[in-house]
Amino acid sequence: MGTRTVITLIFLLLPFVSAYSQATNSSLSETHQRIRKAVDAGEIQIAISELRTLRDTDASAFSANNFDYLLGRLSERAGDAAGAQAGYESVASRNSLLASHAVWRLAQLARSSGDLVLERERLRQFLISTSSNQLREVAILRLGESFWESGDFSAIPGVLRPLISSTNKPLAREAMTLTAEALLRIGKTPEARDIFVRLLMQMPDASRPDDFALTAARELDKLESSQTPRVPLSEAEHLLRASVYQFNRDFDGARVHYEAVVQQNPKNPTVPNALYQIGRGYYLQQRYDDALKYFQRVSNEFPESSSARDAIAFTAGSYNRMKRTDDAIAAYKLFITRFPDAPNLDRTYLNIVDALHEAGRHGEALDWVRQIRSRFSGQLGATLALFAQMRIHLAQGSWSEVVADAGELKRISDLGGTRVAGGTSVSEITFLQALALEQLGKSAEAIELYLSVPDGRNEYYGQLATDRLQALAGSASTGTLITRREQSLRTQAKQALDRGQAEEARVLAQSALRLGSNANRKETIEILKRAYQSLPAYSPAIPALVSLGRQNLFAGDSSDKKSSIADELLFLGLYDEAVPLLSIIGSPTTPSQSNGSTSAVVNEYTIASLALRGGLADTAVRYGERLWRTIPADLVLELAPRQLVDLLYPVPHRDSLLKHATTRGVDPRFVLSIARQESRFQAAAKSVAAARGMMQFIPSTADEVAKQLGKSNFQQDELYNPDTAVLFGSHYLASLFREFPSEPEAVAGAYNGGSDNVARWIARSRSNDAERYVPEIGFAQTKDYIFKVMTNFRAYQQFYDSNLQRQ
Repeated sequence: MGTRTVITLIFLLLPFVSAYSQATNSSLSETHQRIRKAVDAGEIQIAISELRTLRDTDASAFSANNFDYLLGRLSERAGDAAGAQAGYESVASRNSLLASHAVWRLAQLARSSGDLVLERERLRQFLISTSSNQLREVAILRLGESFWESGDFSAIPGVLRPLISSTNKPLAREAMTLTAEALLRIGKTPEARDIFVRLLMQMPDASRPDDFALTAARELDKLESSQTPRVPLSEAEHLLRASVYQFNRDFDGARVHYEAVVQQNPKNPTVPNALYQIGRGYYLQQRYDDALKYFQRVSNEFPESSSARDAIAFTAGSYNRMKRTDDAIAAYKLFITRFPDAPNLDRTYLNIVDALHEAGRHGEALDWVRQIRSRFSGQLGATLALFAQMRIHLAQGSWSEVVADAGELKRISDLGGTRVAGGTSVSEITFLQALALEQLGKSAEAIELYLSVPDGRNEYYGQLATDRLQALAGSASTGTLITRREQSLRTQAKQALDRGQAEEARVLAQSALRLGSNANRKETIEILKRAYQSLPAYSPAIPALVSLGRQNLFAGDSSDKKSSIADELLFLGLYDEAVPLLSIIGSPTTPSQSNGSTSAVVNEYTIASLALRGGLADTAVRYGERLWRTIPADLVLELAPRQLVDLLYPVPHRDSLLKHATTRGVDPRFVLSIARQESRFQAAAKSVAAARGMMQFIPSTADEVAKQLGKSNFQQDELYNPDTAVLFGSHYLASLFREFPSEPEAVAGAYNGGSDNVARWIARSRSNDAERYVPEIGFAQTKDYIFKVMTNFRAYQQFYDSNLQRQ
């Protein structure tokens, strides 16, 4: 056959070759879409089956598109370690864009199987393959931990040396701690001691000692206790270690050092505070008899010290918790006499009112209210005294007096809110006034007042008011009254809409909705929808998703490797790995598909949506809350785009919640509500009170729960594991619900402020109804906490059933 004939034949065949190529790409694209759909839907086995079929029929396309990495990830999720390893090894063996990711996954698989030697081999391979300094440092730290777990302590100092000077201070301090612990194990005690001292002396924030400072203090104490003869510490060293223990709520450890300060020089100026801190530790451990001894020593032996003022205040508080009311009042009076110029002196007067109220001595309490209102006239203290009077009248069932107190309070501009202990708000006052009117049989007035309390996604009292309205609607005596009012509001809303007055129609329709029966709800919703359509703020559009990830099969790498890896992971639907890379790279810059430009809002929505799909609830909530700042708080949530609602109220760790909460009789939606408020679902969160993990457990509570669960070797850092956090949270909440049955507000308050305090506030209110005892909550933080947890709970109940299935 001649050359010309061959060329002619090739040209004749080209259309068929091209058609075959297009058909192949089309088929592959359809396969990819099926895989993505299955992955997004959580149908792991379907996706695995599709991937295996593709691997067997088109091996080159399978590897060229890194589907072997996806198969590894999905196999790992399905519990198929061998399949996962095969997938990752396939990626790692070639010069793939995801090779270093595959090696990291192989290292994790080796660790989970207990093969630490293989894990270290993989980590070394990873260090060679990755160009990210941040990831290299994490891998080096893990390498050091692997040597530790293997008992090869001598290798650790050399491995971790590069991290000691890292600009990532928490990582550097963790590396220092592990190095020092290793040095101790190999007998290099002086070198270990030097590092522990550095960890104490170089704390990033001395007011908030971290875990590494606590470890250093404990190890140094162990070293010194074994010395013969013991070398005495300086006063400064004792005080430093005591402060580290005290912050981390290890009061027994702190006490040792404070006692040493007192014994070394009983007349030293630091002694009063040391004694006070010992007493405060006992107080927080609820060992009030022991606490009193130290508080009294401070006030008797050092009456002119600044610590004496705090000691007398805590003396009164201790007596009050011991139900020694007269002793508590005597201590408060002593405080007033000795410190007439103390800041916030009104608080001491108010404490007397609360102590008498708690003891049921209402007449004496009201006498003190009158004194406070006269002594602090025109100041916030007088307002708080009036609110205390209202609460006393509420506990007595003196409904007419409650109405009068509320009317007076509503004329005052500053009610304190949740920024001060014993503060209140217009919503709280109005709700209680309506409740009193309802008790007095003045239903029409009560209904109007309930309607005046704003309801919305962050309005606790608005929710309670709506609940009361629904209860009135179901009552034989008030149902007709509610029905007439609802019909009137709905008619007015229609008329306002016909006049083009959308805002007025919205307000009227939302009020009607709060009153409405199920029979009329659909009609009211339709009116509200029409009103929202004319009000841009109430019609939040779903931002256009920025197009991210490579869209074509066999796409080449871009010049920016981080972007390329992120695009590849997005292409595979592995959002949990892609979103952190996007955060490092910065906001997406690909033009929006809708308008050709990318706004900050669109970018944030894209990242939030991807984070949600990847199970990164903390990232989704963080971005979601920013998106919701421009949306009115009273927008009816059921009319908001569900995609936006999901960003505010995600459901992470579903399996753990159903396993640990449901089996203990705790609504998993309530656990979610607590976790959302505690940490926004951040697994590694640590608070200023040394609370750890997603559920924010303080060490003493965590140790008690661990004992109940039979975890003899429990370590506090285990709380950073989400499943452990959910287990501990569910177990602890179950115990609180046994103490406060069917009282979620009381349980939320106990979780934040202690069950003993909640019991006191309930007793003070003379009622087990939340609407009666929540106003009594004396800690501003705890009161605000209850408001937020309960609004979370309401939203989760609205959108999910008790099995966490979407409603």
